[in-house]
Amino acid sequence: MGIIHRISAKLRNGTLSIIDNFCIFADENRTMSTSNPDKAIHPGILLRDELIAKRIKQIDFAATIGMPSPVLNDLLNGKRSITPDIAVILETAIGIDASTWLRLQSEKDIEISRQKESLIQKQKEIETWQAIQDCCNTSYLIHAIPGGLGKTLTDKIQNVLQFFHVNDTTQLKNLFIADVNPAFFRKSQSLAYVATDLFTWKQIAFNRSEQIPDCASKFKLGDKERLIGLLSTIFFENNNTIQRISDLLREFGIKFQIVRNEKGTHIDGFSFWHGNNPTITLTLRYHKIDILAFTLLHELGHLYNSLGMFGAGSSVITLSEREENIEEQEADTFAMNALIPQKEWFLFKARNETSSPYSMKAKILSFALQNRIHPAIVLGRYQHDTNIFDNGRGIDRAIL
Repeated sequence: MGIIHRISAKLRNGTLSIIDNFCIFADENRTMSTSNPDKAIHPGILLRDELIAKRIKQIDFAATIGMPSPVLNDLLNGKRSITPDIAVILETAIGIDASTWLRLQSEKDIEISRQKESLIQKQKEIETWQAIQDCCNTSYLIHAIPGGLGKTLTDKIQNVLQFFHVNDTTQLKNLFIADVNPAFFRKSQSLAYVATDLFTWKQIAFNRSEQIPDCASKFKLGDKERLIGLLSTIFFENNNTIQRISDLLREFGIKFQIVRNEKGTHIDGFSFWHGNNPTITLTLRYHKIDILAFTLLHELGHLYNSLGMFGAGSSVITLSEREENIEEQEADTFAMNALIPQKEWFLFKARNETSSPYSMKAKILSFALQNRIHPAIVLGRYQHDTNIFDNGRGIDRAIL
């Protein structure tokens, strides 16, 4: 019995499902086509094996059924489909039901259609992923999304859209376009900032902030002086500083978080107001107490001067080496004068205008102690005002 007869008999008996598992049994003295048993086999290839099993020459069989040899050759190599007319002819010539041939051909056609659908779906996913990358820097999200982006492109697309709280790339694009010119945005003249990088980093900050519980207290503009006084003490003592800052800001209705600075963004701080509380985000690119104090107070300056008046939905991002505008100048002035009394500072600079830079360390330490200001903060202000930087050796600037 040839292979097709065996398969046909098994089909009639219901013991073999071509859809689920199509097996090819090798007969002696013939070479069978190698194929994945989980995939449909073209019936023309099975017909070729059947002819080999029956020792029927291809040219003789073509003459018997009245089919040109080239056409039969294409059929036996899976390049032509078995039509109902051909199936009837094969039923007469081979003795296998026409329905069997058509069923085998149908299985192969369905497999080809599924492969086409899979290809189309893959192409759509690639186009979707390209559209996503036009709006955001997906490399930033590897650490931002729990478990990473995902292994398959389907997983990556789903995870990124979910991260941005959108349903499709159209919504993501609209979100990106709306963010290109955010309120109080300032850019660098010497550093190139990519809009997609900033957009992605900001969304990371937004998402992290959403995970922080709302503060029990409400933010009040009138609490400014009291908050600054308490922050000054924390900086001066410099002990468990980050945690104490976070706890204190929560008491004043402000969320606080540290989000790492991604390569290429050059972000120092970011202030925004989403929901019930404003959020201050720092990157701590430089782990120094004076830079921490200035950047935090700079963001507080934005909060008290701008965000506190505009309320929910407003934001400002602080970039290094930025182009100054009036909002940034006001925030800088706020940060410089918040911890150091202006009158005492002007007198200190006047008394030491002609002092050698090498003699300033002791004077800075003395001024800092008298005014209960961390010496590194005084040093940073002095270096900023005089543009002299060789005078701070031995003053520890680390955040403790």
